[in-house]
Amino acid sequence: MHVTSSRRGRRGNAMIEATLTLTLFLTIIFSIYDFGWVLFFHQTLVHQARTGARYAAVNPTDLAGAKNLVLYNQTTSGTSGIFGLQPGNVSVTRNGTAGSIDDNITVTISGYQYNLITLGWASAYNGKTITVTIPVEN
Repeated sequence: MHVTSSRRGRRGNAMIEATLTLTLFLTIIFSIYDFGWVLFFHQTLVHQARTGARYAAVNPTDLAGAKNLVLYNQTTSGTSGIFGLQPGNVSVTRNGTAGSIDDNITVTISGYQYNLITLGWASAYNGKTITVTIPVEN
């Protein structure tokens, strides 16, 4: 019995296997990138919210300055917010009775979006609301 293998029938196998492998590999790489981007984006916004809350806790009469600190990383108004944040995305409020133990500052960031690039998930997504509350220094 003589078995002959046909190279002609196996010509496209390597290309198909490489395509499937490359597609899976790129999806994993882009997913890792997206995970890192979302983590970086969220942690940067949390840092900005904490910075604004700390500023407002020491300067409770300058809530506009605290909002600007969250948006523009300075107490005065700027031209564009960090990661495209708009003034409507950030709120700074003082809660409780001034001078009492329940006097605190709340900074909230909501309505922001981040973009993913992974195949199948590539789109703009709304981020979770970030809320930071800190007591006012009396």
